[in-house]
Amino acid sequence: MKKAVIFLIILVWPVLVFGQDKKAAANKLKSITVSEQKFEKGAAGKATVESVTRYDQAGNIIEEIEYKLGKVDKHFTYKYDASNNKIQEVELDASGKKIKVAEYKYDSNNLRTEKTVYDGSNQILSRKTYKYESY
Repeated sequence: MKKAVIFLIILVWPVLVFGQDKKAAANKLKSITVSEQKFEKGAAGKATVESVTRYDQAGNIIEEIEYKLGKVDKHFTYKYDASNNKIQEVELDASGKKIKVAEYKYDSNNLRTEKTVYDGSNQILSRKTYKYESY
């Protein structure tokens, strides 16, 4: 049962993750900005930006910024290899300073083999390794 669940997750996860990326690439999106305008008793308030998502030409998300009360709440940047595998994820604070960096490695079949996380000073925090069994 456990193997079936893991297999299902491996099979479905790329569809969920890369579905939006394909839409971004198909529509040649460079970025999406989401704003919200609240109304109180019929009166329009000021529109505020909730998030900004930027894409590369392949449709990969290269930057995500979330705002709370008009200020940066979460900020991430991403890098990809030639096979569109995410190889780096950087978490930044509101001023743009590195908080955490995750680096990913893949095998020749584009399966993730390692994830290493560093703090903002490049000191290693954790390392995960992935091993796959095939039929």
